Amino acid sequence: MAKLICCPKNYTIMLSYNIYSGYSFSSYFEYPLMVTQDVVMLVVFLLFTGRLSPTLLVPGAAGAYFAYSIASGSLPHALITTLVGLCTPISASSKVMALFTIIRIKNSATVSVSSLSISAYTCFTRLFTIYVESADPALLMNFGISLMLNLCLITAAIVYKPKKKEE
Repeated sequence: MAKLICCPKNYTIMLSYNIYSGYSFSSYFEYPLMVTQDVVMLVVFLLFTGRLSPTLLVPGAAGAYFAYSIASGSLPHALITTLVGLCTPISASSKVMALFTIIRIKNSATVSVSSLSISAYTCFTRLFTIYVESADPALLMNFGISLMLNLCLITAAIVYKPKKKEE
């Protein structure tokens, strides 16, 4: 449940920051899609667990207003950049935990090297496009750390790949 709640906030902050900074829509197009996906997943989860109620409209409206406040520049610039900086540890936390788990149990059967490779490639290309378009330090740091963690996960997944049983 915690990951479901963190992701929309994280993606929403990054989406709002890109709008606030005036970057071209093509450079952050994935964020509206990810926000929509996570909100739909959260609503479906709450619906099927019987926790969906009209009282959730209040935090939803507050979140939407908060995102609007970032995108419109109503909040102080220092607060906006601080919020963007906090997105990096939030997004990195699941990768760090996965890495620690793989190393602790010495087994990488639960991760896919293919999907990690795609994620690493995406981070690499985003680093390149961000550097060329804006050289925004907060975005470069976010994708740089994500790239490094993906590469660490790929390495751990290869090193701790389960041995095939001999028949």
